[in-house]
Amino acid sequence: MTAILPRSFGVFGDPVAHSRSPIMHAAAFAALSLPHCYLPFHVSAGRLGEAVRGAAALGFGGVNLTVPHKQAALALCDHRSDTAERVGAVNTLRFVPNLDTGAIEIHGHNTDARGFLDALDELDGPPLRRATILGAGGASLAIADALLGAHPELELTWVSRRPEHIPSLALANATERVRRCNWQELGTPRGELLVNTTIVGLAGGPEAFPVDIELDQLEPRARVIDIVYPRPSGGLLDRAVAAGLTVQDGLPMLLWQGVRALELWLELVIPDHAVEAMRTALYS
Repeated sequence: MTAILPRSFGVFGDPVAHSRSPIMHAAAFAALSLPHCYLPFHVSAGRLGEAVRGAAALGFGGVNLTVPHKQAALALCDHRSDTAERVGAVNTLRFVPNLDTGAIEIHGHNTDARGFLDALDELDGPPLRRATILGAGGASLAIADALLGAHPELELTWVSRRPEHIPSLALANATERVRRCNWQELGTPRGELLVNTTIVGLAGGPEAFPVDIELDQLEPRARVIDIVYPRPSGGLLDRAVAAGLTVQDGLPMLLWQGVRALELWLELVIPDHAVEAMRTALYS
């Protein structure tokens, strides 16, 4: 039997010390009996290009990208998946040798979109007709794309400090179904889904939204998702629970985008026992 050579993987971000991706991927490699490792790397915005090219030169199998790199990484890619191209954000890089030239090519993917839908499927709730996304960073682009693609009748409110900079996603009828607004124009969110993609509540991030987020006009059993983790005490999700709503923090999305990234890197379907090992590690 041919021995499997160890390979390195990692996550680049600023901040990154809070990331639970390393423990999650370590559990996956153990469950799959693979000798690989996955490490966190603090990479500031101005050093992303150096870090990516360095990882490729060192023989990394791939890396994940978190705040603030998902949009900037697009320009570094030699090839981009359809989803990454459409949303304008990359959270997963593969380093692929070109057998003709010997060069290491950088392939950009976005597993946040599929990961968000996988996580949303874990929640019960009414059919989606109206949703609100808070924030317009790289994760929000993937989430908006996923929701609009999976729910052709969905009407989406998308909130940003600079709504004029929110891109028009390349989906049929998407423009007509999206209301872009600033925080002062938001009003009270309505519908069956509210998603926070800002860094409010993240370690080192702001403690409060620019405006008060009222929850009383959401539909009964509406879902409130905050992709920040760990879940901040007294934050949006705690208020949603008190209002009788269904909530989810960022760990299920982290889990499923990680599963999809591993499938790209390892070129295999991740079996259920490895997924459950990853889930257990995240919640330990």
